[in-house]
Order: sequence, then C-alpha cells, then structure tokens
Amino acid sequence: MKKLFVKLILRIFFRVKIEGWENWKATDGKNVIVAPNYVSYIDPLILAMFLPETAPFAIERRLTQKRFANWFLPLAETHILDADSPMTLRYFLGLLKEGKRCIIFPELQPTITGNSMKVSAGVAHIAEHTGAKILPIQILGTQNTPFSRIQHKRGLKLFRRVVIHIFPAKEIKIPEEIKGSKRTAMAGRALEKIMEDAALYARRKEKKLFDNLIDARNEFGGSRRLFADLGSKPVTYNGFITRILLIQGLYKKQKFEGDVIGVLLPTSLAGVISLYALQNIGKIPSPLNFSIGGRALVSCCRTAQIKTVITAHAFIDKGKLSGLVDALVEAGIRIVWLDDIGKSITTGEKIAAALCAPFIKSAPVKEGETDKTALILFTSGSEGAPKGVALSHKNLNTNHAQMFTRVEFYQSDRAMNAMPIFHSFGLSGVFMPVILGFFVVFYPSPIAYKTIAAACYDERITIIFSTDTFLQGYAKAAANNYDFSSVRLLVQGGEKTRPATLEHWFNRFGIRITEGYGVTEASPVVANNYHAHFKAGSVGLFCSGIDYRLEPVEGVAKGGRLWLKGDNIMQGYIRATNPGVIEPLEDGWYDTGDIVDVDEDGFVTILGRAKRFAKIGGEMVSLASIEEVINEVWPEYHHAAVMTEGGSKGETLTLVTTSPDLQQRDVRAKLAEYGVAEIAIPKKIICMEDMPVLATGKVAYPALEEKLRAKTEE
Repeated sequence: MKKLFVKLILRIFFRVKIEGWENWKATDGKNVIVAPNYVSYIDPLILAMFLPETAPFAIERRLTQKRFANWFLPLAETHILDADSPMTLRYFLGLLKEGKRCIIFPELQPTITGNSMKVSAGVAHIAEHTGAKILPIQILGTQNTPFSRIQHKRGLKLFRRVVIHIFPAKEIKIPEEIKGSKRTAMAGRALEKIMEDAALYARRKEKKLFDNLIDARNEFGGSRRLFADLGSKPVTYNGFITRILLIQGLYKKQKFEGDVIGVLLPTSLAGVISLYALQNIGKIPSPLNFSIGGRALVSCCRTAQIKTVITAHAFIDKGKLSGLVDALVEAGIRIVWLDDIGKSITTGEKIAAALCAPFIKSAPVKEGETDKTALILFTSGSEGAPKGVALSHKNLNTNHAQMFTRVEFYQSDRAMNAMPIFHSFGLSGVFMPVILGFFVVFYPSPIAYKTIAAACYDERITIIFSTDTFLQGYAKAAANNYDFSSVRLLVQGGEKTRPATLEHWFNRFGIRITEGYGVTEASPVVANNYHAHFKAGSVGLFCSGIDYRLEPVEGVAKGGRLWLKGDNIMQGYIRATNPGVIEPLEDGWYDTGDIVDVDEDGFVTILGRAKRFAKIGGEMVSLASIEEVINEVWPEYHHAAVMTEGGSKGETLTLVTTSPDLQQRDVRAKLAEYGVAEIAIPKKIICMEDMPVLATGKVAYPALEEKLRAKTEE
C-alpha cells in the first residue's frame, strides 16, 4: 500500500515516462548490471517505483544519512556500496556470478555539474570480471528539482517531467594480455564511455532548431534573458521568439526565389533572428563570409544557387563593404535590406507577435524531420576554393549533445561570442546556448581587442569562444587582470593553441585554455579536452558517437590521415562544379585531410594538414610543425612555411614572415635548438608587410601563394 501511494505521488509530481522497454526485455534479466546516471537524490526512489522488476540496489553510504532515505530504503532491497571498501562489492559480485540482475549507479554519488561524475572502476571491474552486461539508463528531469546537487542552477521546480531512457545492453571487453591496475583502468574507461554514449543519445534533441527553441522556452521560462548585442538591452526567450515571428512575416512578403538564401550579417541579434526566421518559412539560410572579397563571395552564391542575399545598410556602411554588394548586384543577385523592410512593421503587428509568442507550441517529433538541411556554411578556403557544407538539424543537434555531455555549461553562465556566424565555431555560441538556457553577448568583430576585454569585465562573462589569434589579442589588450576575473571556461578552436598563449593566459589571468579540434564538416566539434580527461599538447578525446579510422600516409611514420563517421558529420559538399547539388559522402565517411596521431589512451594530436606536408630529400616534412616553432619564438609576427619555385631541385622550403628583421641564421639556430632536422630548416626567407589571413586569424594560403607568384613575376 505504501509503495502504491509513493508511486502515485511521484506520478503527480514528475509525470514519469519510460522509453526503451524493449531494451530491458532483451536482457531477459540475466547477469546484468543496470547502470543509471545519478542526477539527484530522488533517482533511486523513482527507479525503484517505476522499473518493471525488483532488483537489489547498490546505495552509496552517504545517501543513507539523508532524512528522506527512510522513505526509500524500506521500499526496495538496498545494499551499501562504498568505493573505499572493496568488501562491499562482494554481495554484487556473487549475485552476478549467479546470473542475476542488480542496479548500481556507476558514479556512486549524484552529479554536481549535470554531467557524469567520476565512474567507479570497481563497478567496471565487477562487470568485466563476471562477464555481466551493462544496461545503461539515463534519467532526465530531476536535475532541476530541489533534490539535485547541481551547482549554478536556476528555476528550481518541483513539478518536472521525468523521462527514463533505457538503452541497449553493452559488454566490457578487455584484451586478455592486459593485467592488473591497467586492466581495471581500461574497464573503468569502457564503462565511462558506455555511460557517455547513453547520455549523448538521451540528450540529443529530435526536433528542428526552432522547435528546440520553443521547448527550451517552456523549460526555462519566457522571461529568461537569452541574447544581447553588446551595449543593447537583453532579449528574453519570448522577446526573441516575437522578433522571429515579425521578421519571418517580412521575409514571407519578399517571395524569395530559390531554396537557399544568403545572410550577409555579422554576429548579432539581427543575424541570428534571420537564421531562425528563414528556417521557419521553409528556406535554407547560408551565412556568408564577408571577409573573402567580392569575387569569392559571388562564387559561393553560385555554388549554393543563392539568388537573394539579406544584409543591412548599417553593417555594410560601417564595415566599408559596399564593394561586396556591388559585386553581388553585378552578378544578378538580389539584395534585400533588412533595415529598410523592417520599417514597414506596424505597431499592430508588433503587439500581435508579442501576444502570440508565449503561446506557440513546438511541433511533435516527426521521423526524418531532423534529416532536412538546416543551413549551408562554406569552408574557410584556407587551402583552396570554398566549398558549401550542408548541415542538417540532426548534425547540429548531435554535436550540441556531444558538447554538453562533456563540458559543464551552467544556466547561470554568461558567454561572449564575437566569432563570425559564417564560421561553424561562431554558430556553436548561438544554437547551443538556446538549448541550455544561458545568456550570450554578441559582438560583431573579434578583432576589437580592447572593447571585448573591457566587455568581459562589465558583462561578468564566464565563457569565451575564440581562436588562438584573437586570444593573444585580448590578453595583450586587457588593461587590468580583473578584465577576465569572472571567466571560468575558455574554449579555443579553429587553429592550434600556441604555448605562448597558454602561458600568458595562465600566468596572468590564472585561466587554463580548453583546446579542442573541429571542422565545419563535423558541425564542428570532433575532439576536446575536458575536466575528466585532459592532456596538454593534445586536442583531447574524440566525442561520443564518432567513429574514426587512420589511413597510412607515405613518409609519415607516426599517425595517419583521419577519416570520420557519425551523426554530426555533414550531409555532403556542394561544389562549384556541381552547383546546388549536395554530394553525399561515400558510406558516410568524411576525409578530414588532417594527419593526426591517437595515443593508447585515445588522446588526439594534430600533426598537420595532408596538404601542409612537403616531400624534401625523400622525407615528408610537416610545414605546420615548422610554423609552430617559429610562432613560439617570434609570436608577435605572422609566419608561414611554404614551398616556392627555385633551387637545385625545383622547389625551396621558404619561410614567409611579417618580421622585417628576421635572418636565416637566426631561424636556423632556433630550429636546431628545438631539435628540428636540418632538412626541415627553411633555406629562404621572404619578408612581407601584410600576411593574408582569414576571418578566424588563420593564414590564407591560396591568397599567400597568389601574392608570392605576383611578386616573382614583377
């Protein structure tokens, strides 16, 4: 009777829903460890009431000291499991040897971050030793109740929808030759990966981006502040949705030609609203790179068959980008001025949208809906002509889930995003915060170093998304160490982090930069360092849900060419030779063109681009590794290692630099000091006043090669 009463109360307060019954039934109750994530102190009670079969519970000793535990303990068969006392494992070891089922929380205690805590190697050892299958379970919903221990949470509510996701059972298999503590450690990592994979698929949104926005509004509240342009009034969820409704109404009236619409706007509220509004009227937005010049921009539009580009007078005038507009108009592309059409919005339309916004409901989950193209980005063009990259809603949703199953994002966070929205890294600071409910400040230019440094202090910024080039600029421009005193998470991507940047930020501001690796084609994050697994010099571990393979490269003894597969990998390329057509990947595998090494612990080290290796004297030399050393020694200048025409063998290893005083003898001495082989020391130095760079700060090698050719022909 008591159990029925408790179950009724839980149904009223939490509306418990269970998904994946078929996975529970498939195990047939034999030799199985049911492994739930541990979100709150009430999780054991919910599982005891709603799982279909009674099974012994492993309860961490500290839970028995909680007052409300007296309600739970009599309702289920519980046994204390103490990580510091191996003897407490004996009961469960014997139970599994008899081929029975038990329930053990691998983390032993509730999370304080929202993500997985330390997984007990002892639990993994039991599973591996007995051959027991792991049945992973993910509980979502109790993290925002008063029973949670998560720090920095907001909007605690007792009435929460709780969903219990049951996933297919997995086995932990360790090679027989591995023994002792190393075997236990490997088993622990295997169990951790099983739980991380389950968290990924439980947290991945199965709706389109606008519907995710509506669901997030319902979860966090319409009055929660979401975005703000620096210096402007913050916009709440309801205010943001209101603006989307108004802008999509304007766009409908324009009767756009074609499916893909170009968006030539900076990182701003207007730019982000346009992305959502276009998707909402059935169009595919394509944020365009305004730093590549008119000719390349027109080429991108033709590649994606863009017939209309949305921009704003204020942006074009302030950025002195009229040449881009002229090039687009000359190519026959229609220009729609957002600030012009915005003047036609009436007071009545504003009131109607504001009244409608709070009551909009998200569409139910529809099979195949998230497979549709969400937007088209273009590659940076650092090594050739930009290609269109078609990303689906599933691609983006998967990558967001991959990130927040590892990185601790809090609802109280305040992020600074000055990265351009035509770059996938910049978009990570747009769609992901919407789902997680934290506040983002937009700034249209990442090179306003002093402004951004001061803004981080004024806005109490806790998260910064940036690249190495810009981080160097912010650190130098900071007038006071307090400028970044509130920053707790500094996410760096887009290029390799220089040791000088790491040292500067840590020594001056006490901040450790979190480095990752991503590509536009992967939406974008592929690997990252995070709190539980960090290795200096690497870009971390591959994200959950990603398969990889390394193909040997002639002349490269260590590592190989990286290929990727997973739900975050793009739908395909759109090439200038085949305009408007998405070319799907063969068997879903994407060739990154990067040469990487993966160590025995799974940490990834980027050795360089395949195109950035040169064969000299019969050996493959990494031009990127040469640049890395030069950049570390002379960080105040731009440097690029390239092969130029000339020399006895037709090509010469050359260092192009913006340093006016750099001498070949100095370069030789420093590279030799760092252990660089004689064959990899540049034989020629070319001084250049300005190095062509992309919007992300990386060297634009095609543009550099053109400049070098022009210089040779003079």
